[in-house]
Amino acid sequence: MSGTPARLVADAIASALAAARAGVAYGVPGGGSLDLVGALDEQGLRFVLTHGETAAALMASAGAEVTGRPGAVLVSRGPGAASVVNGVAHALLERAPLLVVTDGAPAADADRVPHQRLDHAALLGPVTKASVRIGADGAAALARAAVALARTPPAGPVHLDAVLDLPSDALDVPAAPAAGSVAAVEQALASATRPVVLVGVGARGAGAAVRELVAGLDVPVLATYRAKGVVPESGPHAAGLVTGATIEAPLLHAADAIVCVGLDAVELIPAGWPYAAPVVSLAPWPTRDAYLPLAAELVGPLAETLPLVRPLLAGARWERPGRAFREDALARLVAPAGTRISPHALVREARAAFPDAVATVDAGAHMLVAMPLWEVEAPGEALISSGLATMGYALPAAIGSALARPRRRVVCLTGDGGLTMCLGELETLARLGLPVTVVVFADAALSLIEAKQGPGQGGERAVRTRPVDFAAVASGFGLPAWRATDRASLANALAIAAATPGPSLVDALVDPASYPDVLRAIRG
Repeated sequence: MSGTPARLVADAIASALAAARAGVAYGVPGGGSLDLVGALDEQGLRFVLTHGETAAALMASAGAEVTGRPGAVLVSRGPGAASVVNGVAHALLERAPLLVVTDGAPAADADRVPHQRLDHAALLGPVTKASVRIGADGAAALARAAVALARTPPAGPVHLDAVLDLPSDALDVPAAPAAGSVAAVEQALASATRPVVLVGVGARGAGAAVRELVAGLDVPVLATYRAKGVVPESGPHAAGLVTGATIEAPLLHAADAIVCVGLDAVELIPAGWPYAAPVVSLAPWPTRDAYLPLAAELVGPLAETLPLVRPLLAGARWERPGRAFREDALARLVAPAGTRISPHALVREARAAFPDAVATVDAGAHMLVAMPLWEVEAPGEALISSGLATMGYALPAAIGSALARPRRRVVCLTGDGGLTMCLGELETLARLGLPVTVVVFADAALSLIEAKQGPGQGGERAVRTRPVDFAAVASGFGLPAWRATDRASLANALAIAAATPGPSLVDALVDPASYPDVLRAIRG
């Protein structure tokens, strides 16, 4: 086997991943991927078989997010490449380093074998930083360059198409970007006495520098979903979340300067920017969108740029600490009373049962409650798809996070719609025996869409499904599972799950009545 074109390519990719300390690769292999599985084994890297290609990419992206090292996903040609697209798009918009390897069709067969033949570059090119052909000739250099490009800010996915009878493409890796001047930032902040810091995805790897930026200063900090925990949420600076919605508006309207640290416009919902204060961006990569009206921008490693800016914030004088603004925002998320399970009660009960756990949160109405209420102290303790905001994220992300950090318990907070999109991965979870508790917000509806729905927009048939007994389904996959129908049975189920060392599932029948009020409180 050694020395064949397939093995040379496989060895090159596995060696490049091993050099980058990537620990796990995921996927659904085709016949052409098996050499790579063997090469990964020889390099001491683990391969995890999944039930779907998009789930594999989401697992790899979550692992990359919490370790800072590149993830890897390998799939077959044709249907495998088509199926992985959504997961790759997630990595692109979430700025996660990911290597995507597809079996390519031999060039010699291009004219005579149409079976499973798709233009992989045309398919994956729009959702990757680069899509290139890798062959035995030049494979080692290209694999190393692909990993380097995936990690270059902004991080993202790079696609390698294994076409064994052609030489490898060339791939340029740009230098880390740097631009702007401290003088322009100084001018924009010269008279600021009420600056607010907005922390985004680009700050996740520079938490110490961000905390030092505001330490001892009277500066409130808002974090995006992806930057949650960069500044500890129990501390005095944490003023809540920023999503481009209205719940953070009182603080930002009161500001006389807005300092964005690693903020990427992809993290914010597509609403207008209504704030008059000058906006300064400090980030590891340039702002490419016109969304933020920048008065100044400084691009470079945050560990180097933030100490230069700290003296410019020394004049901050707010009447209230940042924590007070967060408490105001949380008070607007009024929880309904009663014995039925509200989304608020479910999040609070789960947090109490798992005080040290990481949370993965799926897209849907429940995220509007889960993200504010699940308080964290460090980045990577609450994971969510924010830039792409894809459903079907939380369970794969929980698996990827648990494999990347084996000693951390994970709670997967998912709606029933998101879970059914990746239901087969319950078997993956059971097979791996990971310490993950899946908590299902079960209401048989696309509740976020239903809360937005108006007359003449399809009614229930557009947003409602049949109820599913997820506890019974999970049991069929080999997971301990319990169903909760009220607050008392919820507390009991979560207590048992917390005492269960391996994987489990709690199927909670949630009352969705409060979601419209939550949506109004957060987004207006």
